[in-house]
Amino acid sequence: MAKTPKVQIKGLMRFSYLSENGFAKSMSDLNAMQEVLYDPARLERRFRLFERLAFHTMALQDDTDFTCAVLIGESFPDTWRARLEDIVADFAPMRIVALPPMVHIQAVKAAYNALPDDPGASHIATFRQDDDDGMHRETTARIRAVGDAMLQVRPDAKPFIIAFNRGLYLDQSAADPLSEWYERAPLGIGLAMVAAKGDHATVFRRNHRNLVEYYDCYTEIAKPMWIRSVHEDNDSTAAPQGRAGPLRPRGVKRVLWDGFGLTPEMLEGI
Repeated sequence: MAKTPKVQIKGLMRFSYLSENGFAKSMSDLNAMQEVLYDPARLERRFRLFERLAFHTMALQDDTDFTCAVLIGESFPDTWRARLEDIVADFAPMRIVALPPMVHIQAVKAAYNALPDDPGASHIATFRQDDDDGMHRETTARIRAVGDAMLQVRPDAKPFIIAFNRGLYLDQSAADPLSEWYERAPLGIGLAMVAAKGDHATVFRRNHRNLVEYYDCYTEIAKPMWIRSVHEDNDSTAAPQGRAGPLRPRGVKRVLWDGFGLTPEMLEGI
């Protein structure tokens, strides 16, 4: 009898990591990029988003049988690192991984490898999350459920993608700060790749928008599964690529509380 597949879930959140490449707005000089990343005003804005969106919703997950690396640079300022350590200290699944400047994909692999392996796992589901976005409390549970189910019917052993293409955009400069959207291509929030243990492929292997060109991809639009923030520090263009959803303010308020443990008031000022 074939052994039942077992999926281990590993996440990665980059927090102002100083890499040798990988920034849409990157500069060729690392010193100049470091000055931008570690600017105190920028870091204060990132911490507000991290605490109220990214960490808040990560700690709210229904399925906490996962690990998540918070990738920072070894040069991350001591005062800010102490603040970060204090935030994550009591949340067992999350750990800080500090690395020197590296090529982005190599840093990603090193961060995932820094997380312990489950010796009983047959597959690894690597997921990504940004430090300025929120993911639905059911995200890791859905990654596990879908991953387990898909492994039972897969025609081959190649890696595959699990994506959530419906969510909310948070833009404080808009007339309606919160709006619902259905994306036409995978968004990076809660996005996962399931690969056989030892494959070494991760969800960062390709640009998330292009993953469907290279891998089988299972996407869900049953409910809004993420909150994407739009702000002055977005490294890439944070604009919807799809169709607007029908949710109105009352529905948005319900989704915020049920799925993310948030109220519109809690999102003000970030």
